[in-house]
Amino acid sequence: MEWLGLALSISHFTMKRSAFTLLELLVVIAVISLLASLLLVAVNRGRETARRTQCISQQRELTKALIAYDIANNGLPGYFNQLVPAQPIHSWAVAIFPMIGEIQRYNALMGDPPPDEALVSPATLLCPSNRKPNPPNGESPLAYVVNCGPVGGDNARELTLFRDRRSELTSINTKVKIEDIPGGASNTILLSENLNAGRWHADWTHAPDDLPINGTNTRNRAAVRNLGFIWAERRDYLPNSLASVPRPSSNHPGAVIAAFADGRVEPINDDIDISGWLKLVNPE
Repeated sequence: MEWLGLALSISHFTMKRSAFTLLELLVVIAVISLLASLLLVAVNRGRETARRTQCISQQRELTKALIAYDIANNGLPGYFNQLVPAQPIHSWAVAIFPMIGEIQRYNALMGDPPPDEALVSPATLLCPSNRKPNPPNGESPLAYVVNCGPVGGDNARELTLFRDRRSELTSINTKVKIEDIPGGASNTILLSENLNAGRWHADWTHAPDDLPINGTNTRNRAAVRNLGFIWAERRDYLPNSLASVPRPSSNHPGAVIAAFADGRVEPINDDIDISGWLKLVNPE
C-alpha cells in the first residue's frame, strides 16, 4: 500500500503544478511577442529585398530599351518627343514602349485623344516600394526619371542628355548618342528613381511653363519635374519649385537605385551629398 500512497502523492503534485502562474504566463506572452516582432521584421525585410530586386530588374529593362532606341535611332529620345507629326507631344517613356513589349499601348497613344486604358502605367514604370496603387485612368504615374542635365553654366547645352525635341532639329535639341556622353557611359547616370516623378503622359503640346537653360535656351519646367532630374553646381541656379528635383530619391531604406548609360544598374547610398551626385550625373 505504500507504493499506492506514493503514486497518489506524485499525481497530486503533478496536477497541482499543471497550471501556469500569472508570472509564468506573462513571461510566455512576452517571449511570444518578441518572437512575433522578430518574425515580422524578417518578413518585411524579405519583402523589401524582393521589391528592391524587382526595381533593379525594371530599371535594367528600361535602360536596355533606351540603349536599343539609341542604336536604332542614332541617339537617345528627348524627354519631350514629337513622335508623329501634328500629334500630341510624348515623353521618353512612350518613345521606348515598343522596346519594352508595349507596342499595342504605343500604337493606341498615337491616336488623338488616346483611349483611357492606354494611359494606365505599365508595371515597368512603377517602383514596387512606392506602395502607390495605379490611380484612375489618365493619371499615368511614373517612378523613374532620366538625366536632363544641368541648369545654368556655360556647358549646360552640351551636357544635356535628354532634350526637348518638340520641334525641328537644331543644335539645341539634336539627339545625344550614348557613345558621345562627355564623361563616358559607364560613369554617367542615365536613369534613376525619383519621388518627385509625376506622369509619363500629359498634354504638353502647348506647355508654356519654361525653365531658362544657359540664359537663352528653355525647356518645359513641368515636364522636367515629371520626367527627369536636373542639377547644378550652384543651388541658386534652381527655382524654388525645383529645389528638390536634382537629387534622386526613393522609398528603399538607405539606397536609391540608379542605372548607368552602359546598362549597369546598382543601388547608391542615399546619404551621398550633392557633390557626389554631380560626379555621377556629370563625371567629366
